Amino acid sequence: MPSTVTKYKIFLASPSDLKDDRSSIDEVIKELNISYGRQNDIFLELLKWETHSAPGISTIHPQNIINSDLGTDYDLFIGIIWGKFGTPTDTAESGTEEEFLNAYNRFQQNPNSLQILFYFKNAPISMNEIKPDQVKKIQEFKSEIGNHKKTLYFEYNDTSELNQFLRIHIPIRINDLKNSQPNLKETIETKPIFTEVIEEEYGLIDFQIMMQEYVLESNQSLNRISEATTWIGEQFNKKTTEIGTIVASGNQTNLKIIKDFFIRTAKVMDNYANRIEPEIPIFFDNFEKTIDSMSNLYNITRNDLTISDEEIESTNNSINILSSGIISAINGMTSFLSSIEGFPRMSKEFNKAKTNVVEKLEDLLAKLKTSYSIAIELQKSIQLR
Repeated sequence: MPSTVTKYKIFLASPSDLKDDRSSIDEVIKELNISYGRQNDIFLELLKWETHSAPGISTIHPQNIINSDLGTDYDLFIGIIWGKFGTPTDTAESGTEEEFLNAYNRFQQNPNSLQILFYFKNAPISMNEIKPDQVKKIQEFKSEIGNHKKTLYFEYNDTSELNQFLRIHIPIRINDLKNSQPNLKETIETKPIFTEVIEEEYGLIDFQIMMQEYVLESNQSLNRISEATTWIGEQFNKKTTEIGTIVASGNQTNLKIIKDFFIRTAKVMDNYANRIEPEIPIFFDNFEKTIDSMSNLYNITRNDLTISDEEIESTNNSINILSSGIISAINGMTSFLSSIEGFPRMSKEFNKAKTNVVEKLEDLLAKLKTSYSIAIELQKSIQLR
C-alpha cells in the first residue's frame, strides 16, 4: 500500500576527473533510501548532469544548460574536487565553482533552505595529469570556502572512504533540514520507489548480527597481522645475534658471508610481506562492512523513541573499543615502518625485500588511518542524536 514520504533533492557537483566517485554515490543514495529513508518517511533523489540533463545549446554558456536542467530547488549540495578544477564559465573559474556559488548564495539568503557538504580527494595524481594552474586554482578555492565562506570541508583518500563519509553525513544534514523546514517540503507516494528492495530489507537484528560477524573477522585479520609482526621482530633479534657472531669471528670482511646473511634476511622480510598482504583487504573490507552495519543500525533507531540511552552508549562504547584498537595498530605499525625505512641499503635482494615490506606497511597504515577517520565520524553522528 502506498505511503506518503518527504522528498529531499541532493545536487552533485564535481569536475570530470571524478567519474568513478560520482557513479558510486548512486549506490549510497539507494542504500540510504532503504536504511535511513524508509524508517523516517524520507526519499532522497540524486541530481546530477549525467541523469538530469541533456545535450543542448545556450546563448550564454553550456553551463547554463546544466543549471537550467537541474534547477535550484535542491536541499543538499555535495561538491567533490580532486586534480582538476574545471573549465571556466561566464561567471566563475569552473562549472563546479559556479554550482557551489549558486548553492552558497541561496544559503546566504536563507540558511534554512539547504545545506552543503564539500570534499577534497587526497589520492595521488599521475604526473602526466598534474596541471600546475589547476592545482593553484584548487588551493585558492579551498582556502576561499574554508576561510571566507565558513564552509567546513572534509578530505578523503579513495571512493570507499567518500562513500562511508556520505552514509554518515547525509542523514545528519537531512535531519537538520527536516527540523528547520517543518511542513515545507514536497511529499510523494512511495509505491513505485521501494518495490524492488522490500524483499531484501534488513532489520535491527540482521544488522546486529552482521556487525558482530564483521567485527570478529576484522579483528582476527588484525590479530594475524600482529602475530606476523611479532614473528618478524623475533627473526630480526636472531639476525642481530647472528651478525654479532659474524663480526666477533672476524668474518665481517668476507663479503660472501655478509651477502649470504642479507639474502637470508631478505627472505624473512619477503615472508612477512607475503603474510600481511592478503590480510590488509580482509581487515579493511570487514571494517567497512562493520561501519555500514553500525550506520544502518543507527539510522533505523535514530528516531525510535524506544531506544534507551544505555543502548546508544553501548554502541558508542563499541566504536570506542574499535577506534582504540586501530590507534594502537597505527602507532605500532608507524614505529615499525620507521625502523624498516632506517635499514641501510646492503644488497640487491635485501633492498628489494625492504621496499616490498615498506609498500605493504604503507598500504596497511593508509587503510588503518582511513578506518579511524570513518569510525570517528560515525561516533560524532551518534553523539549528535
